[in-house]
Amino acid sequence: MFNIFKGEGCSKDVSQITPEEAFKKLSEDKEGKNTIVIDVRDPHEYSGNLGHLENSKLIPIKLLPLKIKELEPHKEKEIIAVCRSGVRSYSACAMLKRHGFNNVYNLKGGMLMWKKMGLKTHM
Repeated sequence: MFNIFKGEGCSKDVSQITPEEAFKKLSEDKEGKNTIVIDVRDPHEYSGNLGHLENSKLIPIKLLPLKIKELEPHKEKEIIAVCRSGVRSYSACAMLKRHGFNNVYNLKGGMLMWKKMGLKTHM
């Protein structure tokens, strides 16, 4: 079978979080002391019609390998990775795990599912 993730981890290695679970977690941690959101879409998607999550940090997937050092101070926090549908963020989670980030979650269904659930976004 073709592996689109190029060995970046098996599905059992990446934890999924539903939009409802993520919303609850982020609502309880408004100041971002325990949880940060990394949006791995391109800038035009981040500001596009699906919007983005409040206080999310935009790091396009192609730049993530260059930006991992900047995330080191957040290594002990929970990190929720977000993209349009959950594919690029899955890959981002696998990459972060390989660099020692253990508390990473892929937003299941991405911004498409977040928006479908009627959860708040920012433009």
